[in-house]
Amino acid sequence: MSQTARSLGGLSYIGDKRYVRLDTKAIVSGVMLGIVMVLVQQVTSRIDVALSGGSFSIVGGITWATVSGLSALLFRQPAGLITGEIQALIGLLTASSPLAPTFFLSNGLGSLAYTWVATRRRMDTWLDHFLAQLVQNLVGNLMVALALLFILHLPLSVVLLSIAVTGGIGAIVSTLLTKPIAESVARSGVAD
Repeated sequence: MSQTARSLGGLSYIGDKRYVRLDTKAIVSGVMLGIVMVLVQQVTSRIDVALSGGSFSIVGGITWATVSGLSALLFRQPAGLITGEIQALIGLLTASSPLAPTFFLSNGLGSLAYTWVATRRRMDTWLDHFLAQLVQNLVGNLMVALALLFILHLPLSVVLLSIAVTGGIGAIVSTLLTKPIAESVARSGVAD
């Protein structure tokens, strides 16, 4: 654990300004979180269909943002990319969504955006976590918006409503989940 982390309450990701982390633990954690994301997304996509007929991916969006954010925050890059791209690959191979081809971009760019914010903020306040989630959700949902427009040919007003609801709720709820989970994991020493 770095001296900066020790002086800020022992949380190893706080004060860590590295964008890249290439140690074995980070890489393996990225793979493990990718598998977790695949399993969680299989369940949440069905919940979203049951709740909204698939019009909104609220529960799936929250879990995507939470797992992706945790991977990028605790293990940096390329772990964040690995997590998202494993889910994107399985989503594409299983045809889990007509938007699955865009998951590579939305998951990858969203994770890179989250890490970018996390390396520029202290990540010790709710605002820091919200900003990281907001940027990740904006970037990820922009890719989904393009898919809704060009793959599903939905009207712009429907696309804007869909990504506003999904991204807005996703950013808020995933912040409420990511901060305490990250703090618990960091305190446990698992992420060091």
